[in-house]
Amino acid sequence: MYRVMIADDEELMREAMRIMVSKMDGFTVVCSVDNGEDAVEVCRTENIDIVFMDIMMPGISGIEASRQIYNNNHNITIYIVSAYNNFEFAREALKAEVKEYISKPVTWGTVEALLNNYSDTHKKYGKQTDSLFSILKEKDFKKMYYQVPQIVDEIYSGVGNDTEQLKAAFMKLGQSLINLLEWLNEGKTKCEELFPMTEVLISEKKSLELWLFNVMNYLFQQISIKKYKVLECVFHYIDENIKKDIGLNQIVDNCNISQGYLSRIFMQQMNVSVIEYLHMRKLTLAKAYFCFTDLNIIDVAFRLGYNESSYFSKVFKKYEHVTVFQYKKALALEQERIENKVGKIE
Repeated sequence: MYRVMIADDEELMREAMRIMVSKMDGFTVVCSVDNGEDAVEVCRTENIDIVFMDIMMPGISGIEASRQIYNNNHNITIYIVSAYNNFEFAREALKAEVKEYISKPVTWGTVEALLNNYSDTHKKYGKQTDSLFSILKEKDFKKMYYQVPQIVDEIYSGVGNDTEQLKAAFMKLGQSLINLLEWLNEGKTKCEELFPMTEVLISEKKSLELWLFNVMNYLFQQISIKKYKVLECVFHYIDENIKKDIGLNQIVDNCNISQGYLSRIFMQQMNVSVIEYLHMRKLTLAKAYFCFTDLNIIDVAFRLGYNESSYFSKVFKKYEHVTVFQYKKALALEQERIENKVGKIE
């Protein structure tokens, strides 16, 4: 159910919008306010998906309220509603990144079209959300490791190279996963605050694989810590030392936990051993190094705490099912394909 807020200083308009939105399956009006300040505060403290925002209200304008809302949460969709068919207002609304600029009087057909489009767009990525949430419930970290690149490919195929749509799709996916874990969201955790997304990151598919892997790793960690508080120290130590040569001995010594107990609860929560988890974390970083730097295999191995590049290569092949050289060759071919495609467009 998508949660809608209506912000308008006219009571009759709020009621008319509530009735129209309520006719749509899958949408519910959870709040109505009569000024921009309250609209900003509700969006800061509640899970809101859509806002219908009047442009002229007491206090701050609807456009300024929209800017503040997006600063707090870029996943909310805002439709500006205005009785003024004014180009300057419309231009300012677009600069504030609102989704649509709607003229009053608002018709049922307009609301129906907007919400149907919203529903269709967001249903596209429901499959990916369900898939990742299922993996979280299964507590299968290794399955996640292999699923993330596939999901990134699916979203790229659906969205293309539109950076704004890519950002919206991935932020919506990340926020949906966090919201599904209701106990995790007691503090209204914002995906964008935990895992910000830059223009450079959006432009590279491999960057988004790393981003989504980090989101999922965070969720696996939080779920595990909720069950076993001692794992908070374990994960903190791993996060701080992931680029060093660490193993079970270092972890148990620094976290005051027995090796047998750690191995048992870790397997229970992650469905992988501590060592497997360390390798998958390190290999995710290794793939980022290969994608975005000119570092050779030896340099990457040593940067990630592997004292022998031959052992690193063996681990890489075990998990990636290709050699490092084959992986790097595939990357080069993919980059060449993208450059050729861009060249033809130009």
